[in-house]
Amino acid sequence: MYQGNIDILLPHKSESKVEGPDFVEAYMIRARIRAVIGEKQGGVEDFQKAIDIYRARGQSQIADMLLVPLNSLQNEIKYDQEDQSQPEVEDEPKAK
Repeated sequence: MYQGNIDILLPHKSESKVEGPDFVEAYMIRARIRAVIGEKQGGVEDFQKAIDIYRARGQSQIADMLLVPLNSLQNEIKYDQEDQSQPEVEDEPKAK
């Protein structure tokens, strides 16, 4: 998981609340930050919230554009889960 200087941008990421429906951009920014630092499920939730806000505003085209990073993040989560459920295969010993 990457922490780096992202903690400066989001020091209390698990406690951060985005207040009010007008902060849709904040949800998108936080979604990207969460994805980078490994909080993929939180990123999915923030992207979904941003999509819901845009749809409620009647801005479906913008909401549809956010489906690309949302689906990408969901696929990463799915891949990570599948990868963890696969038993590790040891290399076969090489003939001498």
